[in-house]
Amino acid sequence: RNFQLEFCKITVSGGEKMQEQVKAVQRMQDYIEEHLRDDISFADVAKVSLFSPWHARRLFLEYTGVTPAEYIRKLRLKQSALKLRDEDVKVLDVALDLGFGSVDGYQRAFRKEFGCNPSEYSVRPIPLHLFTPYGVKFKFLERKERNMSAKNVFIQVIDKPKRKVIIKR
Repeated sequence: RNFQLEFCKITVSGGEKMQEQVKAVQRMQDYIEEHLRDDISFADVAKVSLFSPWHARRLFLEYTGVTPAEYIRKLRLKQSALKLRDEDVKVLDVALDLGFGSVDGYQRAFRKEFGCNPSEYSVRPIPLHLFTPYGVKFKFLERKERNMSAKNVFIQVIDKPKRKVIIKR
């Protein structure tokens, strides 16, 4: 009986640990989205998570599948593509407004991400696969709540007669 109680404690604390990690990654995602136009240092992002920078980066990569720097770059490129498509703006203005250091670096990143030049895209927009960030809280915490409200399922095995098949080659 003591073994079962200790086992339950470990399971609960493990679940709480995962919840805290998910909340930390969500706080980092929220911070990045709020400060996307600012100069974001990873030290600030890690500070929001309440973990060390090394551990915060590891958690972010584990739960989102991308590093924080890549996440920031993809979000900025997505915003720039939308701005170029919807507004009449210069590539230089978009690059500097969204925190890219130079126009050349922005153009290289845009071409690498979308396969076309930003100035060509602003003249003739083509459909692009834009990065869509999903909050990790929706991916992990909400799923856990759904699984806890499972319903009974009735399964019945039915024997059906074998069928003959003719294969023409």
